[in-house]
Amino acid sequence: MNDEDLTEVQATYRKLTSELLLSGVEPLLIAGVLVANGMRLYKNHMVREEFLQMITIIYDEAIKDD
Repeated sequence: MNDEDLTEVQATYRKLTSELLLSGVEPLLIAGVLVANGMRLYKNHMVREEFLQMITIIYDEAIKDD
């Protein structure tokens, strides 16, 4: 992966998100699907222990009182 790949993926995602929003899809539904698919990709492409460690960190940060 290089900077061009990242830029292309971000642009594609922004375009799709804009199209979905303009067609009336709720923003939280779009975000939820993105997160679920991202987590599935992480789970399928990371070593199990690293994935579980990442999930633990995300959970711990999410429940912190600010």
